[in-house]
Amino acid sequence: MKNNIVFRHLTWGDIERYCLMMYADMVKDNYHPDCIIGLLRGGIVPARIFSDCFDILLDFFALDVKLYEGINKRKEKPIIGPFSLDSIKGKSILVTDDILDSGKTMNAVLDYLKGEKVTTATLLWKETAKFKPNYYADIAKSNEWIVFPFLRFEFKREMDKKG
Repeated sequence: MKNNIVFRHLTWGDIERYCLMMYADMVKDNYHPDCIIGLLRGGIVPARIFSDCFDILLDFFALDVKLYEGINKRKEKPIIGPFSLDSIKGKSILVTDDILDSGKTMNAVLDYLKGEKVTTATLLWKETAKFKPNYYADIAKSNEWIVFPFLRFEFKREMDKKG
């Protein structure tokens, strides 16, 4: 595969462990969000775990952001779907995603939420990204493509296309 991509497979146990590590760091920092926004699609899983940890049942949202089109293929800039900003105005917001890779997605979301109090959390962070999330559990190398357990069928389809 081009660019010498290395596939790193994570398990559901890894995801839970990563979220609990970040939750412990947030508690240690006395951070408690008023609401949680999970970025579709990969950020929904950690957002759901954090909503359980923080006992946030109603102020839990999904924001549709599209950047990737396949393995190591991105659009020029992220596209953000419709979202009602009225429900989060003036609240402390935790935005979650599976990985902060290039930083383009999170930058677009932070621009979209400009003026709000936003904290970011991603399961993994690539050091080559434009910035670092407030919370992350592990570092991914620049040549790694992370295969999350919630993407296994999508990953298999992409690999089957490549032959």
